[in-house]
Amino acid sequence: MTDEVRVLLDEHVSRVFENVLSQRGYVVEQSKDRFGEETEDEGLLDWCDENDALLVTNNAVDFVSLHRSTSHSGILLYRDQSLPDRDPEGLARAVEEVIKQYGVDGVSDELVTLDDWYGWLHD
Repeated sequence: MTDEVRVLLDEHVSRVFENVLSQRGYVVEQSKDRFGEETEDEGLLDWCDENDALLVTNNAVDFVSLHRSTSHSGILLYRDQSLPDRDPEGLARAVEEVIKQYGVDGVSDELVTLDDWYGWLHD
């Protein structure tokens, strides 16, 4: 990657996926490392907005509604909870394709479902 893209991983996103994104040139942090366990979801979005970081999460229940009511730098949501461990490279390609198509600024205040992009890339 040529431009630095910051990514914050929600607490249930695997270390394997973190490593793959890091190897691809992303600046990646785990929310549990930065804030500890069970940080408030709105606080994560606020931090991401202030630090121009994308949030990757599988917590659709909370973040779909927060997306509508909170300004943020972008939420990349995956629903298949096994995906980051089963195919971290494939999920990373989905993240890259989203950024390539929309740019980092283009996902600001958007909720992007990575499962759709993953399926499109792998069909």
